[in-house]
Amino acid sequence: MRPWGILGGSFDPIHNGHILLAQEVRDRLQLEKVIFIPAYVAPHKIGQSFASAADRFAMTALAVEGINDFSVSDMELRRGSVSYTVDTMLELRKMYPRQEFYFIIGADSVPQLKTWNRIEELFSLVKFAAVYRPGYEDVLDRAREDFGRQAERIVMVHTTEYDVSSTAIRQKVQAGQSISDMVPAAVAEYIEKNGLYR
Repeated sequence: MRPWGILGGSFDPIHNGHILLAQEVRDRLQLEKVIFIPAYVAPHKIGQSFASAADRFAMTALAVEGINDFSVSDMELRRGSVSYTVDTMLELRKMYPRQEFYFIIGADSVPQLKTWNRIEELFSLVKFAAVYRPGYEDVLDRAREDFGRQAERIVMVHTTEYDVSSTAIRQKVQAGQSISDMVPAAVAEYIEKNGLYR
């Protein structure tokens, strides 16, 4: 049984970088599938608001449509409160007790793991696939200092670097500039049609 990848985030909006990165991690770790899980409210984004949960879910679903091994789940949106990864993983474990999971994060998030809700419990539920970022070469050493042997549950994955961010996309839309090279065509169309980020 091959592991499954989990990619969480605000996806406000989802962009080509998310998709290409997920494909590379899937291939490098030989994952059977990747599940995209839009957050209702990410703990580090409390008080910020751009597109509604329904819009972010719709855009994520459009972005992964037709891509083999990719799917989207509304489990955090249904929960309707701040999205803690530990709660999501507990729910997934209940649904798929024998399945192994990798939670995909940027290497820049590894130093923050010690601040994550119930991180010790989370390590028992999931492994982390940390996508390499320049300047974060020593994060696994620091993780070993923070977590001891549990740091072995973090693997570094080297992927292509994608210079695209949701913030830049929102700024371009606001400025009336094209985002066609930054997001899947169906997502660009959805943003235009629904007047998002104006």
